[in-house]
This record gives sequence, C-alpha cells and structure tokens, in this order.
Amino acid sequence: MGKLLSWIVLGLFLVVVPFISWYYLKEGLDYRKQALSELKVKDSIQVDLDSLLILKGNTTLLVLQSDKEITDLLPPIQEQFKNTQNFQIVSFDQTSGFDHLPIGYLSQLKSKYSNDSFMLIDTSLRIRNTYKHDMDAVRKMIEHIAIVIPRVKESDIKMKQ
Repeated sequence: MGKLLSWIVLGLFLVVVPFISWYYLKEGLDYRKQALSELKVKDSIQVDLDSLLILKGNTTLLVLQSDKEITDLLPPIQEQFKNTQNFQIVSFDQTSGFDHLPIGYLSQLKSKYSNDSFMLIDTSLRIRNTYKHDMDAVRKMIEHIAIVIPRVKESDIKMKQ
C-alpha cells in the first residue's frame, strides 16, 4: 500500500503539476496575445504636432472629454499608476485637475476622436486605442495601460569575483 501511494504521489508531481503549470502559463500567454492584438497602432501623432514634447517619451492617457462623470474616473487610475515612471494623465482643459494641453494644442486630434472619452498613447506617439467612459471600457483601458507601459529593466544579480 505504501509503494502504491508513493507511485501516485510521484505521478502527481511528474505529470499533473507540470500540466497545471503549463495550462496556467498558456492562459496568460493567450490573454497577453489577445490584449496585444487589441493594442495594434490605430493612428499616430506627428512629432511636429507635439512641438512642446508634452507627450513624447511618456505613456499618456489623454482625456478627450471633461464631463464630471469622466473626471471622477481619473483619481483611482492615477492612484493605481502613481509609482510608474513616464505615465501621465493629460486633458484638453484645466477643469479636470490633471496636467492639461495648451489651448488649440492637438485640436484636430480631439475633433477626430470626439465620440470617445479617452485615448491611450504610447511613448512613440502612437495611438494604441480609444475608449468610451462605460465601466467595461474603463476596465479594459486599465488593463491596456498596464500592458503599454514600458517595463523597467531589472538589474542583473552579479556575483562577487
């Protein structure tokens, strides 16, 4: 009886645990691939249009509309990403309490995407996606921000020689 139990436990560790690990990692990979397919470049901002370099080099959540309902969604997002380097929330007007663009700055972009509430722009001024202000879209936007933000390269562990 003891040998049978040992073989069963060994079989669990050699077959079942690796299978569960593989499945978990595969689900994560599939999720990431699906999210990246949603984040294909939709449009881009010409560098000369960002003459003040407000957006270049930063992952930017651009607030296209400044209704109270929309600006109330911003503080939790700011709180979630407050320790992230090169992430900013920018709006077109001063009422939201966040950084704002000068009057007339990128105005053609605002009019082109006037039906949306938010725009996600990566560090290379590429528009990755636009979002409405319903809760499902906001959840998806937060997931997308986490994917688009460049990862900070961790330093390698070095052995003393």
